[in-house]
Amino acid sequence: MQLIDVTNSYAATIRQQLLKTTAHFIKIYTLGNSRVVYRKKRDVAEIVISNKVRPITEQEIEFVKNNLLGDEANQAVTTKQGKLIEISINI
Repeated sequence: MQLIDVTNSYAATIRQQLLKTTAHFIKIYTLGNSRVVYRKKRDVAEIVISNKVRPITEQEIEFVKNNLLGDEANQAVTTKQGKLIEISINI
């Protein structure tokens, strides 16, 4: 598995979100057919994993958590909603 940074492809969308929300950092990655959005706010980091084709596997969730959150991955709260996974952690 490999996270590929595709943030530059979404530059206009990210610029709008940075202006309109409290987020100060946004990165977008792909993981095969899945899209991973990593967003940081003042006291919370959020990761959203979505896939329109199939459900996201536990291996993919753990891979993303370990790569983006590092040592703090075990403190994250994961919410599953079908083909959408939300991961959040207090910073």
